[in-house]
Parts: sequence; structure tokens; C-alpha cells
Amino acid sequence: MQIKNIFSGLLACMMLAGCSESFLDTDNLTNKDSSNFPKNISDAEEIITGIYRPVMGDADAPQNNVLFVAELMSDERLGGGGKDDAQPQSVAAFKKTSDNQYSGLWGLMYQGIYRCNYLISVEDQIDWADDDAAHNRIMGEGHFMRAYYYFDLARLFENVPLTLAPEPANLPQATPDELYAQIASDLIEAIKLLPDTRHAGLNGVGTDGHGTKWAAEALLARVYLFYAGVYGKDAIALPGDEGSLTKQQVVTYLEDCINNSGHALTPKFGDLWAYSAAGDYWVNQKYGYSWLGDNPNWTGWEGQTEGYRDNPETIFAIKHAYGAQYYGRNLTALFFSPRYQDADNPNSDGDGWGGVYPFGTGWGGGCVTPDIWNSWPQEDPRRESSILNYDNPNEVLPDGSHMKYHDNGGHQVEDTHMQNKKYIAINVHTDKMVSKDNQNGPGAVALYWYCYPEIMATDNDYMSCNFMDEISIRFADVLLMHSELTGTADGINKVRARVGLDPVGYSLENLQNERRWELAFEGIRFFDLKRWGKLDLVTTHRSNVECWCDGSLRTISVPYRAETKGWLPIPDDEIRKSEGMLSQNAGWGTSEGNYTNPY
Repeated sequence: MQIKNIFSGLLACMMLAGCSESFLDTDNLTNKDSSNFPKNISDAEEIITGIYRPVMGDADAPQNNVLFVAELMSDERLGGGGKDDAQPQSVAAFKKTSDNQYSGLWGLMYQGIYRCNYLISVEDQIDWADDDAAHNRIMGEGHFMRAYYYFDLARLFENVPLTLAPEPANLPQATPDELYAQIASDLIEAIKLLPDTRHAGLNGVGTDGHGTKWAAEALLARVYLFYAGVYGKDAIALPGDEGSLTKQQVVTYLEDCINNSGHALTPKFGDLWAYSAAGDYWVNQKYGYSWLGDNPNWTGWEGQTEGYRDNPETIFAIKHAYGAQYYGRNLTALFFSPRYQDADNPNSDGDGWGGVYPFGTGWGGGCVTPDIWNSWPQEDPRRESSILNYDNPNEVLPDGSHMKYHDNGGHQVEDTHMQNKKYIAINVHTDKMVSKDNQNGPGAVALYWYCYPEIMATDNDYMSCNFMDEISIRFADVLLMHSELTGTADGINKVRARVGLDPVGYSLENLQNERRWELAFEGIRFFDLKRWGKLDLVTTHRSNVECWCDGSLRTISVPYRAETKGWLPIPDDEIRKSEGMLSQNAGWGTSEGNYTNPY
């Protein structure tokens, strides 16, 4: 197959952010191919736009999102959802509903890699018009995102093919040493090329969804810690004659990010999360939270005195669409929201959708396991700021009544009465009056139903109104990684000081606890457990859990399958097409790990 024909189909999707894409689409939909594209900086920017699209995941399948998969496999979540939602429940159980369950996730990662490879391969044919700044930034982003996609593949599937060219090829699985050598090399190149632009609030650095020098430095530390922990290495040997990446070099990169990026902790922990837009929510009133926003173009809604404010903490964010765009939505937030809270009666006042205010309705997945709530120190404000516990007497509505959560919505299973607050559907009260059919006039009410704080939905479609960005890398993680690498408590205590907690001395236990509390529900915990050799805690913390399942109180256990060693199955179609070049990961044979729905 001609590479220009492959690229034609991909290019069509680069230019249409909401399209459902096919990696091997051969229709020349745009009359652009490798013989005439890209020609200039504008063309190169189009490729960059396409490079970032796959990282959003798939609007039709939540399991094609890394955050979703990593959260469900951690010790802090159950699969949940309805009794027929076998796929997310199988993810949590380290099982599979089909031999190609993760083909979408695999394909999206390689789509992103293909686009990066294409950009890098055509660097010399682009007329850069002597604009060195644009050239370095664009190429730096290409290297950053190639490393980003390969790191996700490597930490989920372990041994995957490594290709650095856009031409189709049937390649064997690379070793971890080969994969991490290339990932580190790409990030070092990105650090060299990307500009030293300091975070400056409204310019959107870090929140605009593009890789930066500071994101590359932070991701390099994350890569090093994972590789060193899982494989017991103290350095990453780089390709060819590039030498090696040592712990001290990683520390130096982190200190550059800490001292020179302009990034910092936000004044208040809760300001990062969209629920803090609801000024009348008790948590926000108790701790003084006020949402920072994640859209540089937002100017606030009517009745609010200020709009977008400086968010210095976000170093790299995965953007989601604003407006009623189905394919741009944050499907993970929809899945992690309270299940069907009177979805058939959205106009009920003080109950139904409003009963879990300021949270919206969704699919009831990813219920939080009781262990993290019970073991989290009560004096830590992040506990109530991160976990929505319907049985917590403090969870009250603006009128002072207790939150009115409805059990067994849509045959809910694995319901622990707890969900996360970081990625969840949001609605807010505003001073703008809209009627219940979203038209001004008689019968208007002061509640935007199921809207992300920036957007008023065009209708009450709860499935299409989740647009919050995913914060992939933030400054708190940089501080904690620095503490872990240096064996010092400075970073730990800066993170603790923000929430009013006393300083502690450095120990691995203190570091691990702080990462658990600070970064809960952000897709990090599972990978931390894997690199620390503590995946057995998934079984420990998800054993004998009391929860509601389709209207009945049950005690269930969802253990970690140790024979998988925490790796996902390589899609069977990829193994079949490879003609013997790819082999399946342990614990995932033809019938191994098949999921049987117990509900």
C-alpha cells in the first residue's frame, strides 16, 4: 500500500476533529498526500493538530482511554455501571470480554505514532521560511508526542513493535530496553527543541493541550521512575552513541522545571477541579475553592464576576471540545458519574438531577473502594475534596438538606456509594435564568442542567455535556517525583502545606501515601503500584467489599490476576496479522481471563 494513500485517510481526520477514523482508510478525501503535503508551516500545524487527536480516546468506547483503563485496574476503583456493562467490569477484574478488547486503544496509540513519524520524516521538505522558532516548536512537539504514545503502549502492553518510519512494516516486539531508550531519546530531543516559554497564565501554556519543554522534562521523570522501578535499572541506555540517562540527569531536568518554568501549585487544591465552579456547594464554601477554568477563551458566565484565571499547575492537559460536540466529549467523566439520577424526569426540583448537585448524571462506573476513604486521614481536606461519599453527612445541598442519591439507577452494580469528584459530570447554579427547555421566558429556572460550567447545553442530553480537560501532568506530581528521586521531603511538604498539613520527614512510606492522597483518581495510582511492586494491594483493597448490586446488598471481591503481571492483552487481530512476529502476554491465552458476568 502506498504511504501517500494511507496518509490521505488520516489527513481527513486531522482536519475534522470529530471524525470516527480508520487507520487504513485509502480514500483521498482531501487531495493532499505525501507528494504535495506538507509544504509550509501552516501545513505542519495541521499535522500537529492531528497528532493530538488520538490522545483524547474514543467517544464511543471508554476503554480506549488510558485514564479510564488505569483507574479501573487500580486498587481504588471497581468496574461498576449497570449489570450489563461487562466490558468495564472486565477491565477492573483484569479479564477480557473478547480477544480484541483493547484493539481500539492499541490502534489509537499507533495512529498518533504514525502521525508523529510522518511529521519527523518530512521535516526537510517543509518550507520553514527561516522561522527557526516555529520549526523547533513543531518538531519538538512531534518528538514529545511520539514519546507520549510509546510510553502509554509500553506501560500498558510492555513489549510492542517499535517503528520510527511512516511506511507500513511487520515488525517484532521491541524489548523494554529498546522502547525506553527511544522514549527517553525523543523526550531529550523535545527538551532541546521546545522553547523556554515560561508559564504566564492567560497565554495558555500547559492548559492549551500542546507539549512544552516543561511537560517533556516532567514526562521524562515519569518514564525514568517507571522503567527503573519495573525493570530494576538505575539508568536508561539511549540509542546508538547517545550515552545513557541517569537519575541525576533526570533530577536536573526536574529542577529546571521547578525553578524556571513559571509553573507552581495553585493556591487551593480544589480550584483545579470543575465542581469548584459551584460557589454554593458546601466543600467550596468550607475550603474557599473557586474554579480556575481550563479554557483560555472563557470569559465567565453571566452573573460571575471573573472568568478564566491563572492556572499555574497544569503542565500538560488533554483537551476536550467545548460546545455540543459528541466526539469531543470527556467520556470518562460521563462513565464516572452517578448513574441515571432520575434521567427520565430532568425537571424535578430539589430531587432527581438536582439531588446530587453540583454533580450530574452518568453511567455509575468506577465506584470508589472503601479502603481509600477509610484509610485517608480525616484531617486531610483532600479526602472530602476528592471523594463523593453519599453517606457522608457533610454532603448537603445548598438548602442544607442531605444529598438525595437514588440507589439502583439503571440496575447499578458494584455501587459503594462513593465516586470521585475530579472527573465527573458537573452542573452549576448561575444568575442567568433559562427555562427548562433552555429558552428564556416564562417558567425559567436558575439551574443549568448537566452542563460543564462554561457551557449551557442545547438540550438536556447528559451524555454530550462533559467537556472538562484531563490534567495529564501537573506541578504537584513534579514536586513529588523530585522528592522520590532525591530522597528529600521538600516536595512532599510543599504539597502538604497547600492543604494545611504539618510537614513530615522523608520516607518511602510517606512519599507513597502523599502520592496516593494528592493524585487520587488521576490515572497514576495503578502505574505507581506496578513500579513499586505492590499490585497485590489491588486484591487486598478490593476484597470483601460491601456494595449494592442491582438493588441487593452484596459482598464482592475483585482481585488482581497476578499471572498477567499487570499487562494488558495484545489484540488477537494484531497477533494474527503479524504472522508469528507478535506473541501474547502471559495470562492472556485464547481462553485465559475470559470474563463471565456475575450479574
